[in-house]
Amino acid sequence: MQNLSFTSGKELQHHGICDASGSVALDDNRFIVANDEDNLLRVYSADESGHSLAIIDINDYFPNNPKKKEVDIEAATELNGNICWITSHGRNKDKERKPRRHQFFANKITNFSKPTLEQVGNSYTQLVFKDMFQDEQLKDYELEKAEKLAPKEEGGLNIEGLTATPNRELLIGFRNPIPKGKALILPLTNPLDLIQKNENEVKAIFGKPIELDLGGLGIRSIEYWQTYQIYFIVAGAYDSSDKFGLYLWSGNCQDTPEKIESINLPSDFRPESVLFYPDRKNQFQILSDDGAIVRVDGKECKEFKDENHPQKYFRSLWISVSQSSNLLSKK
Repeated sequence: MQNLSFTSGKELQHHGICDASGSVALDDNRFIVANDEDNLLRVYSADESGHSLAIIDINDYFPNNPKKKEVDIEAATELNGNICWITSHGRNKDKERKPRRHQFFANKITNFSKPTLEQVGNSYTQLVFKDMFQDEQLKDYELEKAEKLAPKEEGGLNIEGLTATPNRELLIGFRNPIPKGKALILPLTNPLDLIQKNENEVKAIFGKPIELDLGGLGIRSIEYWQTYQIYFIVAGAYDSSDKFGLYLWSGNCQDTPEKIESINLPSDFRPESVLFYPDRKNQFQILSDDGAIVRVDGKECKEFKDENHPQKYFRSLWISVSQSSNLLSKK
């Protein structure tokens, strides 16, 4: 791997939501982000604090969710000009199965200046129930047993990572389960087929599962970093604890990810997503899931229902990158 060093920079406040989840850069100055508490996508400035520049309602993407309840969007990535999104695919905290939380879908930008999006194909809902449960190479992971648990219960099922690979496949990252203390990543080789065809006539084709040593943590975010041709991983505990780690990984399943020790985050910062921008080669941005952060009067951020309340926001932090000689070993 390249020898890199990191310097923390500008911290921003993005108002209107607290629980930032999946996100992608729209251009060098804006990003779009999901909030796992509703089915709205919001566009924010990458450089300034403030409210969203646009709000895009995607409730009509999900036929199995007529009451428009939250589908728990957790991750996003760009693939062939499309933005692919994935939900948690887990039960709720009370162990109730919610089919609406089983969504893999995509959209594309039709107007950059506004911006506006349109759905690509249809949302695919059988990734776990049909495809993972029936895949022989996944039997040892006992995903049917995991799916019966709450997503933040030890051994439960919870998807939180998604990234495109250089060969235009996808990697799906599991926050839970963490089999034998290793983070689980599952390659998906035919992602666009799933949304462009009738889901009764297509099935997911998975590559060989990948297990990574992230110090006993699962995947909260995984992003391919084109500039250095490596993956940036945000690792986190399967439960609601604050334990996390930041890692770089070559993409070779035989290589152990290398932990980044030199990024200084605020003590209450909860890294959830990483943004790499097209032409900002020496910078990236980390988003924090601030839903459980206590703001004023002992109230957590997500308890403020008014989107215009001054305490209802999530944060981002800019990180600058430079070449170093002692952080990482040579690839």
